[in-house]
Amino acid sequence: MKTNTKVLLVDDHQVVLDGLEAFLHPHFDIVGQAKNGREAIRAVRILQPELVLMDIDMPVMNGMVAAQELRRDFPALKIIMLSLHFEQSIIRHLLQIGVDGYLVKDSDKAEVIFAIQSVAGGKRYFSSAVTIALNSPNDGSAVASTNESPSAQLSTLTEREIEVLRAIAEGYSSREIGQRLYISARTVDSHRNNIMKKLGVNKVVGLIKFAILHGLVE
Repeated sequence: MKTNTKVLLVDDHQVVLDGLEAFLHPHFDIVGQAKNGREAIRAVRILQPELVLMDIDMPVMNGMVAAQELRRDFPALKIIMLSLHFEQSIIRHLLQIGVDGYLVKDSDKAEVIFAIQSVAGGKRYFSSAVTIALNSPNDGSAVASTNESPSAQLSTLTEREIEVLRAIAEGYSSREIGQRLYISARTVDSHRNNIMKKLGVNKVVGLIKFAILHGLVE
C-alpha cells in the first residue's frame, strides 16, 4: 500500500535513480532526484521531502558531507545512506553525524522498502552486513593495498597533498579546491591522482576513509 512519505533519491548514476524510483514509486511519494550532495541540499530546500535515500561516493559533494549539512539545517529530515561500502570508519562517522539508516547496494527491493518504512516510522535501520561490520573488532578492510602502516602512508604526502585530501573529504570539487588553494583545477586533479597512488586507493571513498581515520575531517 502506498504511503504519503515524501522521498528524495540521490545518486550520481541515472540508471540507479531510475531503478530506485521504478520500484519505490508504488510505495512512496518520490518527490525528486539529485545527482550529488549539493543538488540534494538544494532539492531538500525546494521539495521538502521527509526522507532522503542517498549514495556516499558522488562528485561535487559526497554523501557524507551532504548528510552532515542536511542534519544541521534540517534536523527533522530522515536520512538513509545507500552504498557499496560498509567499512567501520565510514559507518561510525555517519552515525556520529546522525543518519537514520544505512543500506548496502546489494540489498533487495523488499529490504529497501522495509528500511524506508521503518525509518519513516521513527526507527533506525541498518543492513545486516553493516551491523556485522560495526560489531567486528576489525572490519578487515585495508585503507590501502600496500604493506605500509596508515601513519607511514600519511608521512608520504606533502603538505599540499594533505590540504587537497582534506578538501576532497570535505566534499569540494576540483574547481573549488583550486580556488581555495590558488592553483588550477588540473593541478588539483594531478594532486588527487598522486595521493591515490601513494595511498593505494582508486576511489574517492577510499580517500574519505583515510581522511576520517587520521582526523583530517571532523
